[in-house]
Amino acid sequence: MVLSTKFLKQTRQLELTMTQMSQDCLKGLWFCKHAILDGNKTLVQDVSQMHEEVSEQGREAEQICMKILLLQHPVAKDLRRITVATNTIRDLTRIMDQEKEVAELICALNMEDLIVDDCIQQQFSIAKEMITLAIEAFIQKDEKAANQVITMDDQADAQYEMAKEIYVDLLAKKEHDTGTLVDVLLVGKYLERICDHCVNIGKWILYQKSGIFEEIE
Repeated sequence: MVLSTKFLKQTRQLELTMTQMSQDCLKGLWFCKHAILDGNKTLVQDVSQMHEEVSEQGREAEQICMKILLLQHPVAKDLRRITVATNTIRDLTRIMDQEKEVAELICALNMEDLIVDDCIQQQFSIAKEMITLAIEAFIQKDEKAANQVITMDDQADAQYEMAKEIYVDLLAKKEHDTGTLVDVLLVGKYLERICDHCVNIGKWILYQKSGIFEEIE
């Protein structure tokens, strides 16, 4: 009973830390979105610091996982739960990595010749929804929500493909700053990667029950 109580306490702390990580990821995404849409680079000044905080939270969460594995010796579904948590932590950390890259791109943008197509705006919205749904699916052990995250990736991919077509056309016309157009398209690429990490989280959640992890094609 003592071990069980301690296990529950540790898993609860783990979930709280991961929830904070996801909230910081959402905050960073919000700063990036409004910085590029409003043309206000100052909004991303704190993203680098947030990146450090999420990295530290990730290390703390991984340490909790390690303590559970070494001291509690979980078996069966509890062991899978910790495996899922460890991989979800890594994907949340990588989401923040991508946001830092977006913030750095935004800092380098020529705001006077900035064109942000609606496809990029939609990518921000889809990424936000996928991050929110992914962490909720993890906390609630919700397979339906996990499947929804995975399905939403098709929307994210479609928006990025449309963005590529639009920005390639703009580049061909040579009417706008080439570097700025390329950087905005790179923002779209990083957003696509953020969504891919959300898909990973969804697939790990499904793994918890099935024991099978399906790789992203």
